[in-house]
Amino acid sequence: MAALLGAIPSLLGGLAGLFNKRPPALNTAQSGALNTLIPSLMGKATGTPTIDPTQQALMYGNVAQNQTGANNAATNSLVSRGLGHSGLLGQALTQVANQAQQSRNQGNMGLQQQSIQQQQFDIQSLLGLLNVNATGGQSNQGAFMAGLAPVAAYSIQNMLNSRGSSGGNSSLDTYMANGGSS
Repeated sequence: MAALLGAIPSLLGGLAGLFNKRPPALNTAQSGALNTLIPSLMGKATGTPTIDPTQQALMYGNVAQNQTGANNAATNSLVSRGLGHSGLLGQALTQVANQAQQSRNQGNMGLQQQSIQQQQFDIQSLLGLLNVNATGGQSNQGAFMAGLAPVAAYSIQNMLNSRGSSGGNSSLDTYMANGGSS
């Protein structure tokens, strides 16, 4: 009989687990949306960030136009003074070419930074999608049983201890008085 009453706390713990089922975290609409969005974001979020070729072509076109204008200005300025064959024109054109290359390098750095930021945004979007706020919580029955089980187990154990001993000295009290050893 005592063994049967001792099994009651275990049964209560099992019942708490039985009734503590979580509802599905996603409904079908959320699941379908994730199945569509995740593959497209995964392609952008993984791998090496790449510069948008359209933006790079536009930037290179602007640099080329500026370089052509600067070349023409330097050539006209030096030729009109009779210095077209003096070596100064070559130096001026070389300086314009170097400035154009520097502009392209700076533009590429900016576009690379932009692609890295876009990849980080895609990663954050993906993480946000994976952490859906509709995650279900504990059911009412599970919460009740989880709260009831330890209290009921302690009460039943105290009842059994007080029934089996006289003078108010229970076996649990004896066990604890001996420092946790029999």
